[in-house]
Amino acid sequence: MKLTLDGVGHAFLGRAVFENIDLSLAEGEVVALIGPSGCGKTTLLQIAAGLLEPLRGRVRRAYRRHAVVFQEPRLLPWMTARDNIAYGLRAAGSGKRSQAETAERRAAEVGLQAGDLDKYPAELSGGMRQRTAVARAFAVDPDVVFFDEPFTAVDVGLKRTLQNLVIEAAARDHFSALFVTHDLSEAVRVAHRLVVLSNRTRGIVANRVIAGTPGTRRDRMIFETIEGWSRDPVFCELFDNERQHAL
Repeated sequence: MKLTLDGVGHAFLGRAVFENIDLSLAEGEVVALIGPSGCGKTTLLQIAAGLLEPLRGRVRRAYRRHAVVFQEPRLLPWMTARDNIAYGLRAAGSGKRSQAETAERRAAEVGLQAGDLDKYPAELSGGMRQRTAVARAFAVDPDVVFFDEPFTAVDVGLKRTLQNLVIEAAARDHFSALFVTHDLSEAVRVAHRLVVLSNRTRGIVANRVIAGTPGTRRDRMIFETIEGWSRDPVFCELFDNERQHAL
């Protein structure tokens, strides 16, 4: 296993967020982490990525390096897109030529044009900034990538494009990924397996392998999978949460 969480629990100001979380991530596996607002999805991802220490339990990591793609691009405003993409490489001591070649290759993979690389974040559209953030994560050749609701702020068409980029990159580069999302259709599109968190039990209530392979599932199959889950009690919190947001 690339990543294993054993009995992980956490709390803020004395209030338990979740307890006794057991979660694993196999080599080349994309796991979608989903649940209602406030269930601790982002907190669990931060613990898995080492950005936050758990109150209880243990995290075991069996890989060289990882990368994180946040909901906001978090680009350095004084650096060009090229330099932002190469930032991790520079921190690792990679040579300038290698940095430039990798930045250009990864930028092309996420759909950035050559002319975009010399622009600063303020000169890029929101979608281009998020593409840059994804390219920055992929540039360091990570073994594991943590995605924290990375496409929430983009429009539907671009969201699908970015999802496809993740699917293609995971298949090509064989990295593992933990993908936090509140969107069931996104989870079914990009992941091999779905893990559902609950506010009521403060833990995992479902762990489902998704039929088929990311990138090969047709829209009808995705719709029918979600429709079937809508009648499953373990998903009731998630659907109730979506209905409340729709009102």
